Amino acid sequence: MRDPRSDYIEVRGLKIHYLEWGERNGDPLVLVHGWRDHARSWSYFVAALQEKSAKPLWIVAPDCRGHGDSDWVGAGGYYHFPDYVHDLDCVIDSLGVASINLIGHSMGGSISFLYAGTFSQRVRKLVLIEGIGPLGMAFPDAPLRMEKFLSEMKAIREGTTMDFASFEYPSVEGAAERFHKVNPRLDAERALQLTRWGMRRSDNGKWVWKFDPLHRTTSPQPFYAEQAIEFYRRIECPVLVILGKESRQTLRPDVQRRLDAIRDRRRVDIDRAGHMVHQDNPEALAEVVMAFLS
Repeated sequence: MRDPRSDYIEVRGLKIHYLEWGERNGDPLVLVHGWRDHARSWSYFVAALQEKSAKPLWIVAPDCRGHGDSDWVGAGGYYHFPDYVHDLDCVIDSLGVASINLIGHSMGGSISFLYAGTFSQRVRKLVLIEGIGPLGMAFPDAPLRMEKFLSEMKAIREGTTMDFASFEYPSVEGAAERFHKVNPRLDAERALQLTRWGMRRSDNGKWVWKFDPLHRTTSPQPFYAEQAIEFYRRIECPVLVILGKESRQTLRPDVQRRLDAIRDRRRVDIDRAGHMVHQDNPEALAEVVMAFLS
């Protein structure tokens, strides 16, 4: 598996890291990872895509802010969907192209459909992998969510928040073993490799995941389904919605209503895959995606 090139752009003082496979020609395929994940997580899927493609592919995968090798927001900052969408827009602008093909997984799916619903002419085809957005909330949920957010921020200020040391590991191998238990669909070798890509050594010598621990807190902004549906209605390109057959997402009662808001869409469920479809069964995912993009 060939290593990707690594580079950065700057977005309002933050370094946003991205990986790049292939030569810069044609329309790029941009991959947006999910919550607490990272760009290198796409590697097995990218390798499968490259095997199945009849022509060279240009693939770009950014690390969302606060994830992977991108900067954290730092003191006084927080993470909101408009920030992620803005970062994606800046990465796409840096490519110097008129349009892209776009794939998003989970949180990255939400970022991607928000982008495609905002700039409908810039996305040629859109793939949402377990990425139709979280369960919708109601207006009465907002005050309680805000209260929880403020309580967690207060706990961080006072040093009484969760014990982040419990998320430290003496070795990458120990973290990989736990990672494998959480997702037994992965074989041990892939679990270890993904763990190596997703961790760094802290100042105390322990190993920690690369994402900002602030992501473990509750976002103050509820996710409103009606708002999401308005973005879906503005998407003009063909959309492929992919779910893992063994994922809890397939049981959600709100899936069809969101799909109905997309004018040109199809849905495919992938065998032997849960929520992390691109890790669980990258070969089957690549086959479906390549047929759609072609």
